[in-house]
Amino acid sequence: MKFCLSIIFLFTSIITNSQVRLELTPKGFEPNPLRGKLPAMTNEKFIEGTQLWIQEFSRGEADISEVTENSLTIDAFRDNAFFYRSLGDTFFQKVKYRIKVAKEGNEYVLSFQITEIYSKKTLLKSGITDYLTSDGKTKDGFQDVKPSIEKTVGIILDSYFRYMNYFART
Repeated sequence: MKFCLSIIFLFTSIITNSQVRLELTPKGFEPNPLRGKLPAMTNEKFIEGTQLWIQEFSRGEADISEVTENSLTIDAFRDNAFFYRSLGDTFFQKVKYRIKVAKEGNEYVLSFQITEIYSKKTLLKSGITDYLTSDGKTKDGFQDVKPSIEKTVGIILDSYFRYMNYFART
């Protein structure tokens, strides 16, 4: 039993440490753009892998634009991207996000932003930074917004990096 728990702890710590972390600030997500290493691959394989990843990750509900020989822009939706609680009820929000990714040698440069927020099917006029004060703290009643959106962004980006690392080796 101790051996099994040790293995679980090891994998959990590896997964936790490998996740990409962006922090929501009053100016948006930081660091933005994000830079990282990629396994060696051609520009064509990079574009192909990125396109395949977003189609799988978003279940085919993504728009790909501004495709060049080494970069592209992705617009996609994420259900239940963040939440907040009010008067005992939990409200989950859907977001539309944009990822611009480019390959520079064996590095990628990736920028991430939330472009739209939806409550059910209604587009809200607020932006993700409207839930923060000017000093970066969450506004009253919205304490769950920052950790929940940061977790969602981490899931999205970690999925991309793991997929591209696997894709480069195939």
